[in-house]
Amino acid sequence: MDDYSVELDQEAGLCCTLHLFADVANTSEIREKLVAGKLRCCVAKVALITDAFQAVVAANKAALSAKRNRLITRTVYTEVLFYLSMSKNISRSLIEFGIGDGDRNILVILIHKPGEERAMLEEILESVKGERIPISRLQEFTDVNLVKKTYKIDEDELRVTSLADAVVSRICCKEFMLPK
Repeated sequence: MDDYSVELDQEAGLCCTLHLFADVANTSEIREKLVAGKLRCCVAKVALITDAFQAVVAANKAALSAKRNRLITRTVYTEVLFYLSMSKNISRSLIEFGIGDGDRNILVILIHKPGEERAMLEEILESVKGERIPISRLQEFTDVNLVKKTYKIDEDELRVTSLADAVVSRICCKEFMLPK
């Protein structure tokens, strides 16, 4: 299994690890656990993720917000979904990027101290009834048209940059962008 784990900004002192799951049979149960705070992770709609870097950038912003006591949402995990979204409306961000009952493929995003990842992963593996697959297959699950629509990316822009770069640019500049 190709684990994807990176250190976040030194100020945060945390890491981000991504796990991809396919054919998940219990997304509604996972959602309930997330809402109740029984799972220590973020679970994102994989159809809207173009690249692992996109999730890491959002996780980094969330971790820094938490470290600085400036969370906009209630937890660092919902903050990741908020930063993935272009909307400044929290509810809309959580609905748009969080998993729905019909989603069968999910991206689990862990934000953790170095060395904590194994215990957190065991918690996730007990809760997710699906196949854990290599993160290198992430783009197989991306809905390119949905990503372009969600992030308001047109073909002219894609002539000069990649879809992933266009998305990451929007995430990085969310605070400064006006909606089109």
